[in-house]
Amino acid sequence: MRGSGAKVQNTLARPPINVAAADSNNWAGDQLRSTLWLLAAPIIFAFAITAFHFDPGKLGLYGFSALFVAFLLLQLRKGPEPLLATIIVYMPLSRLYAARIAPGLNGTNLLELFLVAAWLAGAFRNKRKLLSAYPFTRVVTIWMLLAVVSIFTAISQIGLQPFIWNYTQPLRGFFDQFIIFFLFVNLICDKNMARRIIIYVMLSAAVIYLLGIHEWWGTRYDSSIEKSRLLGPVGQPNDFAALMVYSIAPFLAYGAYYFPRWKSLRLTPIVLVGLRVLLAAFSRGAYLAFAMELFTVAFFKSRKFFILVALILGSIYFFIPALVPNSMKARIAQTYEDRAVGSSIDKSAESRLILWSAAIKMIKSNPILGMGFDQFQRLSPEYTSEPIEASDNQNFFLYTASNMGLPSLIVFFIIIFSAALRGLYIYRRSAQAIDRIIGLSGLTMVAGLIGVNMFGTHVIDTAVDGFFWIHLAVMAHLLRDSSQQNSLTQHAKRSI
Repeated sequence: MRGSGAKVQNTLARPPINVAAADSNNWAGDQLRSTLWLLAAPIIFAFAITAFHFDPGKLGLYGFSALFVAFLLLQLRKGPEPLLATIIVYMPLSRLYAARIAPGLNGTNLLELFLVAAWLAGAFRNKRKLLSAYPFTRVVTIWMLLAVVSIFTAISQIGLQPFIWNYTQPLRGFFDQFIIFFLFVNLICDKNMARRIIIYVMLSAAVIYLLGIHEWWGTRYDSSIEKSRLLGPVGQPNDFAALMVYSIAPFLAYGAYYFPRWKSLRLTPIVLVGLRVLLAAFSRGAYLAFAMELFTVAFFKSRKFFILVALILGSIYFFIPALVPNSMKARIAQTYEDRAVGSSIDKSAESRLILWSAAIKMIKSNPILGMGFDQFQRLSPEYTSEPIEASDNQNFFLYTASNMGLPSLIVFFIIIFSAALRGLYIYRRSAQAIDRIIGLSGLTMVAGLIGVNMFGTHVIDTAVDGFFWIHLAVMAHLLRDSSQQNSLTQHAKRSI
């Protein structure tokens, strides 16, 4: 009887494990290949326009877009994955290829409307809740509601009509983040799709790197650093550098996870191209953020790997400085410039200090509600010691607290540190390589987000930070499905 009881227990405990193993081993396959083939058409078309200076005209551009969208909608019979993959590739290119269809309606809005339709149709067809509880959804909802409160704070100060007239565009960009997160977290069907989503993110990143290297080829001999800074598809060098920092995290995680096996070198060419583009954006904040990503991924890979990376970088800096790119040294050297009174901080860094001081004064004026959504630029002359032209205070954490209050900043910190801790949990507890890479990538991306937002505001537009919110949605599915699987196994054991 004791032996038969053990057999029953093993029989009940075994199916979840077998299902999980089969589920993990078959995550790619035909669905991934068919979606990648679908994405090839718009990617090739975009490269033809950029690389060969091909002008298709409005008829050609909108004609191609209409045909692709029609074909894309036909693919929705198989599920929302092709649409999710398309918006992943399109998001960072949305400023470059705006596809303005009507006033207030562009390519991003149209794809989001399709996603909403797919979300509603799927919930109705499968008779499931429209909004499901996933990790991160509650805290992201709280942050969104606090942002809504900041809108009313701003309206109470300047009036409804001036707010609508002047702040509709930044408001739409900021709330796109929540739309993307909630659409992805509710439209991803299972773990397999979540894993494939990361592949589409890496494909989108590779497209960005190729566009960046093409731009660099034309600007590399410009007369000054400012003239040669890459704008990228987002049209602004610091935003582009932040996008590069977000997008390179999965590649770093892949290489670190498989090190020291030769498999870790598979994606090296893409990483090298990405690093060349990141250097040419000439963003000192992005250099720091990338260093934070590199040391984070090395530290959590293993202590030995961290020591190896530190020794290599330290040896290059102290003993072989010729290997450090001259452009990078020149950009960092600009932090200090010689003036009549000796060496002092440069104008860019000096203006940041003044703007940070102004933001701190604003926080002290209204620590709970802040000054209202995106009101820093309007109010900064009252708080700065000298006139400075700036749209924000060049620090997202101070930007959040000064515009939306300290509670909003606290909730945002909860989001990013929760992402880091849960990414670490996935990395250490998952059995599958792809899941562990995704967890390590999420942890690495948080380090980059903190670094790049210390010297800029780069969590305000999905064209720049969309990969972070998509990564959050992917990790939410890996966490939720894992907890459900553990609950099922524990229930089976308790029932014996």
